[in-house]
Amino acid sequence: MNTQSHAILTFFLLRWGLGRRISRLKGVNTVLFSGALLPDLPIFLFFFWYTLIDATPQRIIWKELYFHPGWQTSFNLFHSLPVWATFALLCSLFKYPRGALFSTAGFLAASEDLLLHHDDAHAHFWPFSEFRFTSPVSYWDPAHYGHIASALELLLVLAASVWTWRRLETRWGKTLLVLAVTSLTLTHGLWSFLFRFF
Repeated sequence: MNTQSHAILTFFLLRWGLGRRISRLKGVNTVLFSGALLPDLPIFLFFFWYTLIDATPQRIIWKELYFHPGWQTSFNLFHSLPVWATFALLCSLFKYPRGALFSTAGFLAASEDLLLHHDDAHAHFWPFSEFRFTSPVSYWDPAHYGHIASALELLLVLAASVWTWRRLETRWGKTLLVLAVTSLTLTHGLWSFLFRFF
């Protein structure tokens, strides 16, 4: 799943699901968005390093370097369900609600990837297992229903964004939401439509 989608859908699911129990928590929106974005942080660093600094062709980045054991370890650490669950449990035990909510958002975002990665799946149960669930559906690969998954992802994000808009209290937050939805629509929606259907 795209990073923008993680942020918006995770925010929607937790704010809608937990409702008033978290609405009074100071900085709740920032906590949710930050937790949902963190699992993809090493992938962003990886992408920016090889694209902007090392000027490596995209085909080599995603077909070779992405699968390097060092990078895979960092991807797996940040997508590890046991790691996120442990942080959430510890924060709950020590009565740190923002930490628990942050960890829950990270856990949910990592779980979303569990269902939508085929060849590029993460080891979601690291460090206990290197097992990778190879989903029959990919969020991007047309060979594994990527054209359908990307269209559904975009529709879900657009619907969740309408609901999310009313929960954002600052212009800064609303601006970021618009930028996230616009970038997702342009890169994942428009281009997918043009190149996959025509």
